[in-house]
Amino acid sequence: MEKCRHMNARLLLLVLFPWLLSQAVQACSCFGPQTFCGTLHPEFEEPQWWIPSDVVLVVKLADHEYAADVKVVRSFSGQLQEDEVIRVWGDCGLLCRHYVNVDDGDTLLWALQPCDLSGNGPCGTNFEEPGDYQLSVCGIYWLGYANGVVSGPLTIPGSLQTLDLPAFQDLVDGCLTMGVSSQPDEAAFTIRSNGGVPIIEAAHARGLRFSVFSASGELLREHAHDGSPWSLDGLMPGVYIVTARRGAQVVRERVVVTCVGR
Repeated sequence: MEKCRHMNARLLLLVLFPWLLSQAVQACSCFGPQTFCGTLHPEFEEPQWWIPSDVVLVVKLADHEYAADVKVVRSFSGQLQEDEVIRVWGDCGLLCRHYVNVDDGDTLLWALQPCDLSGNGPCGTNFEEPGDYQLSVCGIYWLGYANGVVSGPLTIPGSLQTLDLPAFQDLVDGCLTMGVSSQPDEAAFTIRSNGGVPIIEAAHARGLRFSVFSASGELLREHAHDGSPWSLDGLMPGVYIVTARRGAQVVRERVVVTCVGR
């Protein structure tokens, strides 16, 4: 009988563990967007404290207390450079951060913020230093990555959407800004209206690739420019973001569709 009570207690613990874990996460006093695109470009003007400074693909090098030392493999936004080694602080059990106890050699896709040094208080340590980074749970800061494919709730909460790296780069570019950027000559393009349907034209076609995003950051269309005018017919009336990429040059423009066309 005593053995059965112990087995039942262990079984109850196994059943309750996921719930207890979720409660521990919910106990964190923060909130944030439930999509990656929303984390990059919040729906509301304030608060914007959850916006990451860098979106990077990194490889784990080593553990350091409750942090991970990682090397940047690729940067999608921000100032971090390829091959730069940084320290990313996770949770010590009392912070609104992800735990970063992953295996050495793992490749990870993280959206990072400069470390706020908050662990030096509640965690009872003085390990965190200016120049380090942190991995928050107050939004979508950690995406799945394997074999060149990114996965997670990119634009739809609770979903498992997938994009290859070039398309993910376009998504990041589209989600980061809803405004108009200056146009470097290498990727410059113009937009004219044909009865409410935007027509995109560019003088230099070689290597130029367009992407069209909804206002919420969803990738809708891609187009390798061949020199001919490209019509955005078929899109529902609304506001869209057009991104042009040629090598390292990126240009974004807001476009308004007033007529579906065709």
